[in-house]
Amino acid sequence: MRKKLTILFLMISITGCMNKKEKLVEKIYALGYPENEIVVSLEDFFEGNNDQESIAPHIFDAERTSPQIFYRKLSELKNLEQVDDVFVRIQDVEDSDWPFTDTVYIISKLSVEEIRSKLTDLHPDEIYEEWMYGQPINAPEVKDGFSIFSVWWD
Repeated sequence: MRKKLTILFLMISITGCMNKKEKLVEKIYALGYPENEIVVSLEDFFEGNNDQESIAPHIFDAERTSPQIFYRKLSELKNLEQVDDVFVRIQDVEDSDWPFTDTVYIISKLSVEEIRSKLTDLHPDEIYEEWMYGQPINAPEVKDGFSIFSVWWD
């Protein structure tokens, strides 16, 4: 009986993740991917995501490449008073188990140096002000006093 319950739990867990991926991919295409630059929320990108290749695949320490570590660190940043929001750029949806990103956008009053110090453990290759690939079609307006920062991993 216990073995059957374990199998049932695993099937429900796997199906839940697949449904999250399917919903995310459907949303991405509905926004006009690949013709348009688009972003999704941290929650949309990371909840159900167990694909270590979905973000910063060049970092070889398994703990740091975990999508859940990225989610936790980026959520902590998002919860700061000086940060309005954090979005994930979608680079590709077809060549991996989960949509892939190389860039996270942060709308913030923090400086580049302050963002870099808060994300050191994630080892970004570049952080600079402005939209790295142009403003995504579904990006919100940046409020007065805030700036947009691109955080990029090779």
